Amino acid sequence: MSESAVLQELKLLKERVDRIEKMLEVIIERFLPEEEMGEEDYEALREALEEYRKGETIPLNRTLRLREKRAGL
Repeated sequence: MSESAVLQELKLLKERVDRIEKMLEVIIERFLPEEEMGEEDYEALREALEEYRKGETIPLNRTLRLREKRAGL
């Protein structure tokens, strides 16, 4: 695959991630009433979304693989 094709694919993936982030924000702000979600929960969810944006989170698949390796599975 050429470099330009890879860059184009990365651009498309970034656009998809951006759209997903926007949808999550809408869900958080509009569809989850604060009465059902405590202020601490709401803030933790926002922080998790921000960490995800910054790339500070570890993908679930990677975490599961690490756990399996540590357990000797």
